[in-house]
Amino acid sequence: MSSAPTHEFPSPIGGAPFPIDFAPSILFSVLHALLIAIFVWRMARPQTRNFVLIGALAFTTERTVLYALRAHTAHDDKARTNESLETYLQTTLAGGFITIGMDLMQLTRAMLVNATKGAEVLANEAKSNKNNQPDWGLNASLPFAVDDFASLEDLPRMRARLRQVGLAGTIVFWVTIILGIVSGVDYQGALHSGAHAQLVRQLWYASTVLGLLLIVGVAAGAVWVSSAIPRVPRRSVAWIVLVAALASTVAIYRLVVMRFSTTSLLAEGPGSLNSPGSKATFYVFHSAPEYLAVAILISLDARRVFTTGLWGDRRVRDPEPAGKA
Repeated sequence: MSSAPTHEFPSPIGGAPFPIDFAPSILFSVLHALLIAIFVWRMARPQTRNFVLIGALAFTTERTVLYALRAHTAHDDKARTNESLETYLQTTLAGGFITIGMDLMQLTRAMLVNATKGAEVLANEAKSNKNNQPDWGLNASLPFAVDDFASLEDLPRMRARLRQVGLAGTIVFWVTIILGIVSGVDYQGALHSGAHAQLVRQLWYASTVLGLLLIVGVAAGAVWVSSAIPRVPRRSVAWIVLVAALASTVAIYRLVVMRFSTTSLLAEGPGSLNSPGSKATFYVFHSAPEYLAVAILISLDARRVFTTGLWGDRRVRDPEPAGKA
């Protein structure tokens, strides 16, 4: 149970769950649960099966649990002041939009890498697969016919650079996620120590700014490469920009509100993030955008829209053609 802190600590993002949180928490818990059903349906069909979005599945499963816990806590006074529960809520809220951004980057990498493949690379991939198809799943969204491989110029340097950038981005994404986890885990310490409170706020800022820069970079990179390589599906780039904009909205909201402090989880004064207005902005600018972002990724046929295979692009370099040493 929470004692009464005598110092200021970062106000919990979303505030402590009060009765006013019950209805929106139930709504978002149900909405995320429905996305799990859509994901299972996608995975059950070989044509749409895609393991790149496993992170999105973990995210929406966790959000189903998170909002169910907020709904329960909304009418439970003891749970509302449970420091361990609040620590869990702050830990997972800090990393959600970053997880979405990481999955978006993997889809973007697969799409852009495949767009650099020329006739010989595509022919080798087609020979290695049962259906004589390249390693990117369905091809309905491509701006060229699969049979027209011979007319495609190979861009190995661009492909290598994209893979290098993608690998570096993955590493930085993981660093960002770890920073968010550490800040959340230390939130309970922030309730009792001014030093911990300062550290939590610094880590919040670091992980959020890094996450925002990474997500904006993914969208900007997709737009830039699409201007350099006409065969990149423009509609797919538009989806990438939209999802990135939604995830960025969450990051910007967090940057705006994480400056606030309070002396009690139950405080309702200015800056506590427990007022009705603060609750409304949390659901509008944090809960809704991240839900819409992951809903788009799960609802779309990722293999077709992002021209990716089952696992996306995980290679460091192209394999040697069959018959070569």
